[in-house]
Amino acid sequence: MGIFNTIIDKYKAAKQKSLNKKEFRELLLRAVGDGKLTKNEIDGLDKKKAEFGLTDEDVKGVRAEIFAAAFSVAKDDKQVTEEEEKELKEIQKYLGLADDEIQTSKKELARLRLLNEIQKGNLPTVPVTNLVTQKGETAYWAEPAILAEEKVIRRRYEGGSQGVSFRVMKGVSYRVGGHRGHIVSETGLVPVSDGELIVTNKRIIFRGDGKAFAIKLDKILDIQIFTNGLHFSENNKSKPRLVKFKEEGNHDIVGAVLSYAINHYGDK
Repeated sequence: MGIFNTIIDKYKAAKQKSLNKKEFRELLLRAVGDGKLTKNEIDGLDKKKAEFGLTDEDVKGVRAEIFAAAFSVAKDDKQVTEEEEKELKEIQKYLGLADDEIQTSKKELARLRLLNEIQKGNLPTVPVTNLVTQKGETAYWAEPAILAEEKVIRRRYEGGSQGVSFRVMKGVSYRVGGHRGHIVSETGLVPVSDGELIVTNKRIIFRGDGKAFAIKLDKILDIQIFTNGLHFSENNKSKPRLVKFKEEGNHDIVGAVLSYAINHYGDK
């Protein structure tokens, strides 16, 4: 019976520890639910952790999840303030997380930090090789992109015809009568140049292997930003331009840089 009781006791202890870990995880999630950890919350968590008999190793598996939950709250409004970033650092410190354990969150945090700086007027500058700049021109952003144009990609015949056909010459005939068919052209966006989109305080530039353009900011009439590119029209040009980003994720940064540049430098 002694061995059997020992097995039962170990099973009960393991089950209780699993329940304790689950409850502590819920306590952690609740504590960071506002994107911060107060001293009282930390003291309470430490007390519970000791009561549950949990070690750092026991909660290691949920640390990244807890930080991600706090980060999600902080970025809910699509930006992270300096105060929110400070709170996130405190949470990371408490959880004992290294930067490489939360790389995805850190990358997104850096992007949001940059976006916040742009909105405050602190625009980044980027080195662009082989770009002939104008006097007083500064490059703010360069995004790998593809220039696309709307072109006819297929033509097909629809409808039918009635009447009599006669031969015009050997192998060629012409049908006379009530012709009701017509040719339909299908258009689509076709990549025409692979390169990069550059935004400066004076121009929006595309440099590619097939085509290129450089347009002054005050010539732009309308811009629409999408998650995978942008679409804009300009003075004295009937067709709009479409640029597709090679990777998604920076559309709001491109939009913020363009918006600031146009509003502050577009008429200069």
